[in-house]
Amino acid sequence: MTEQTSLVAKPNGLKSLSQRQKAAIIVRLLVGGGTSIDSLDLDADSIWKITNAMTGLGVVDRDVVDAVTAEFIIAMEKMGMIFEKDVDGSLKQLEEQINPETLGLVRDKQTGSEEASAWRMISRADSEKLAGLIALENPRIGAVILSKLSAAKSAEIVGQIDGAAAHNLLAAITKISDIEEDVVAQIGIAFAKGLAEDGDGGAFDDSAAERIGAILNVSQSNFRDEMLETFETADPQEAERIRKLMFTFEDIPDRVVGRDISKILRGVDDATLVAALSGAAETMPQVKEFIMSNISSRLAEQIEENITDAGPIKPRDADAAMTQMIISLKELEKSGEIKLIEPEEEEE
Repeated sequence: MTEQTSLVAKPNGLKSLSQRQKAAIIVRLLVGGGTSIDSLDLDADSIWKITNAMTGLGVVDRDVVDAVTAEFIIAMEKMGMIFEKDVDGSLKQLEEQINPETLGLVRDKQTGSEEASAWRMISRADSEKLAGLIALENPRIGAVILSKLSAAKSAEIVGQIDGAAAHNLLAAITKISDIEEDVVAQIGIAFAKGLAEDGDGGAFDDSAAERIGAILNVSQSNFRDEMLETFETADPQEAERIRKLMFTFEDIPDRVVGRDISKILRGVDDATLVAALSGAAETMPQVKEFIMSNISSRLAEQIEENITDAGPIKPRDADAAMTQMIISLKELEKSGEIKLIEPEEEEE
């Protein structure tokens, strides 16, 4: 037995070991028990150092191995928990407890996942819409997109493109085998953005006109009128779409069912109701009349008394109160407690 081996085999052999040699013993035990090196998540430098430490150990006494193992276990227990050093490792630990769809959404949140989000959006888009957009692209770009989709989805898309263009598209697939991954990523991201701008697969469930209309619904009347005038000048068709999707205080008689007025008023405080109806008496008497005619006579008398007691209301305060009532009304619609009457389409 060599001098080095006998040193390690002595009772005080544990003290003669470096931390790297102790690590080498633990790794050797784990690998011997069936654990793969890959699962230990060691980088090349660590593997090189541990391999060198193993080479110099020779024969290690059983008592020393047990002592190293005990020391390792005690050190691990003191740590309490060991967490992964990156998101991928953490998700790997949890992936069996997360359903696949949620796991996919979580992975989309990771750094550099813009490509994953883009391809997810494209794969969920309508095949007819994709066919129309892909037909406008260079065949090689279209070939990349088809190659990233399932065969079934690709077949649906190609089936909706005319013969010559479809042939060019499929033929281009043979010419993209050596395309760089970064290029594929950029194609997916750019195409997804175009898809969203074209109205498919974007971050919003409603159209731009619906979003603008919803904002203007709860804006001050002077601001609302100014914005509509601007839209009217820049894009009359868009302005008309926005107007049809808007709901203002003046629309109440035409869009609200009479029996729902009581529900709406329950969600409005007295001061707001008085200010709104006081202003409506001056600018929209038909709206005030509709509201008062759909509540009990006792409540109507009480509201009238409150309006008299409050005295003159500034137009700005009245406008703000009307806006608050519309917000309350739209919340009731959103929750399903009331249903608004759809506006009739104008005849051509």
